[in-house]
Amino acid sequence: MTTLTRPMSVLGRATLVPRAFFVRDRRIETSYRAGMVLRLLASAVTVGVFFFVSRAFGTAAPGLTDVGGSYFAFVLIGIVAQEFLGQAVGGFGGALRESQTTGTLEFMLLGPSRLGTLLFSSTLWLHASAALGAASYLILGALLGVHFSIDLLATALGVVLMILGFTGMGLLAGASVIVVKRGNPLGWALRGGSVVLGGVFYPTDVLPPLLQALGTLLPITHALDVLRGSMLAGQGVMELAPSFALLTVTSLAYLAAGVVACAAAIRYAQVDGSLAQY
Repeated sequence: MTTLTRPMSVLGRATLVPRAFFVRDRRIETSYRAGMVLRLLASAVTVGVFFFVSRAFGTAAPGLTDVGGSYFAFVLIGIVAQEFLGQAVGGFGGALRESQTTGTLEFMLLGPSRLGTLLFSSTLWLHASAALGAASYLILGALLGVHFSIDLLATALGVVLMILGFTGMGLLAGASVIVVKRGNPLGWALRGGSVVLGGVFYPTDVLPPLLQALGTLLPITHALDVLRGSMLAGQGVMELAPSFALLTVTSLAYLAAGVVACAAAIRYAQVDGSLAQY
């Protein structure tokens, strides 16, 4: 008896590898339930700390007129963006390092899938996990009195562009991991620089002019301008057009640089014979 199998659609074949990566990473992450609980507790503690810090500053902190003078609302959007940054940069570098130590990285690269597909698929759960973490921050913030006035189109577009930029940073960090093999120094520098220069915890206006100029080279600086404007002040795409333009340029630049750097690092490791070494 012959069993006829229904041919897979073009869309099904195209999404096979991304779905497989996503399901694998989701199962690994959700299998550690204690870690998920601790992560939620950490989110609650973080939000609580900044809630009380904002009360110490009062209701009208200087330099925060665009968010109604609320430091708590200002910093809440900052830690939401930092959640995406941490997952994209630290998470991807860590996952790549784990693939090296377990010996799966070389086998994945020997498969029929293109490098771009593998890189894209490896980041899917990281972004989904970041979105869940960001949602927990926003819910806690709303419960503690943050008033949102959201333009959905501007917010969604801002998040997409921000993720593209952070993905590029993650790929740069991953390239460093492949070559250096010990730690993730570039990832640490990108994350630290973004936090210090990007306006996560304070307005960039308080920085010296040179540091402000360096901050404009980072996607998070413009992403925070977009997200704070669209989520707290209800500003639309046209009102935030200058910030959107800068966010688009920086994000695409980092994404292109990340793809090129990661491909070059893999080729170097393959020629050098050190791809599976750690």
